[in-house]
Amino acid sequence: MSWPLALLVAAPVMAGLGSLLVQQRRAIEVLQCALAGTLLAAAALVAGQVIAAGEVSVGDFLQADALSAWLDLIIGFVGSSGTFYAVGYMGEEMDRGHLSLRRYSQFFCLFDLYLSAMLLGVNQENIAIMWIAIEGSTLWAALLIGFDRSKAALEAGWKYIILSAVGIALALFGTILVYYSSEHVLGVSSEALRWSRLYRVAGELDPAAIKVAFIFALIGYGTKAGVAPMHTWLPDAHAESPTPMSAMLSANMLTVAVYAILRFKAVTDRTVGPEFAGKLIVGLALLSLAVSAIFLLVQRDYKRLFAYSSIEHIGIALLGFGVGGLGVFGGAWHLMNHALAKSTAFYGAGLVFLRYNHKSLDRVTGLLRQMPVAGTAILVAGVALAGMPPFGLFTSEVLIAIGAYRAKPEVTYVFLALLALAFVTLLYQVLRMTLGAPGEAGTALGRQCRIFTSAAVGINIVALGTIGLHVPPGLEVLLASIVKIFGSGMEGPR
Repeated sequence: MSWPLALLVAAPVMAGLGSLLVQQRRAIEVLQCALAGTLLAAAALVAGQVIAAGEVSVGDFLQADALSAWLDLIIGFVGSSGTFYAVGYMGEEMDRGHLSLRRYSQFFCLFDLYLSAMLLGVNQENIAIMWIAIEGSTLWAALLIGFDRSKAALEAGWKYIILSAVGIALALFGTILVYYSSEHVLGVSSEALRWSRLYRVAGELDPAAIKVAFIFALIGYGTKAGVAPMHTWLPDAHAESPTPMSAMLSANMLTVAVYAILRFKAVTDRTVGPEFAGKLIVGLALLSLAVSAIFLLVQRDYKRLFAYSSIEHIGIALLGFGVGGLGVFGGAWHLMNHALAKSTAFYGAGLVFLRYNHKSLDRVTGLLRQMPVAGTAILVAGVALAGMPPFGLFTSEVLIAIGAYRAKPEVTYVFLALLALAFVTLLYQVLRMTLGAPGEAGTALGRQCRIFTSAAVGINIVALGTIGLHVPPGLEVLLASIVKIFGSGMEGPR
């Protein structure tokens, strides 16, 4: 039994319920800081165990292989820095009288349960329980998106839950079709729902049923991933959520939905070959890139700007998995670097919102001089998200372009053209916000807010710079194992 894996999933539940039960602000903050450290340590330990043993489990309930451990690292790290950030951000809201102690504790309860649901979803061997966990994360996310109870926030929350409910229903149809096909081979038992068993018998599954199941799963989980044209909930949800939740949506929730798509793809590839799933994924990935590049041009809301950037980068990662080969390595690497950079961007955006109480791009200039922490966060994250060295997103985009060129050169040309457009528009907006003369004075932030939010920004920037152009040896082992999941003939970069 892997106790770090059990702790990783259970710790947010205990911290969330504890935050709801205690009646003191300091006690809530201590619980959340303890959770942040636990998430980071447990995710690292799980990854280490998977590197050493190939996979780890907690009975028949939890199981982690290389792909699960990769998501554990992403959710654990960003969840850790996001928890620190939430303590500072929501604490500032409370200090200003916008939150009561009861609402403060409710936020952290929902936030922690949301993290736990995502961690449960990515550490499941059972395809049905994975669906249940991701559906659970949908419910917690909807409550958090509408947490401010403003008209716009409630509308965004309803839009999210309605579209996500449709998407998750389609994903359920895909799950049922996979079970329908597998129970003819494995019998009517829980074994017919286990990923490892599905991989082994994939060649015996009904190709027609698996094709239809993948289409349902791609559209269903693609809705949660913000893939165009199912992306319409995403800009509103990111713009109206409390900023700690905006960061978690972009960095973690979208990545979890991609994880679910990849699990279905691995079965589909073994049953009908990689061409079928690859073409569908590449098509939606390029459409997502095109939609985001166009909308980045016209944004006047800085949180919506980063929301459309999330659509772009999920499209880039999916393109890598769609073309296969070297693109799989690049796609997985892209997911991690995007999570770090995008959460950093939202951390900076949240500080700007606290100071100015608006989200207008046109009214925000000179952040590096007026708000050094927020300005640095947005500038560093913006440069990374634009795909410039020395950050890992540059490396992953190069690897994906090479993988696409090996598979289909024409895809590469479209990819690079759309990437160039997104690069110019995002970088222009980011430089306009961070450089130049400071604008309006705004409201100064409290000491506790500055301490916790600066810690979150610093942790993410150090991580972005550390992994930069070099994949650490332990992470390289995980990436190589992920590549093997998608076919024996695939390779990593040399």
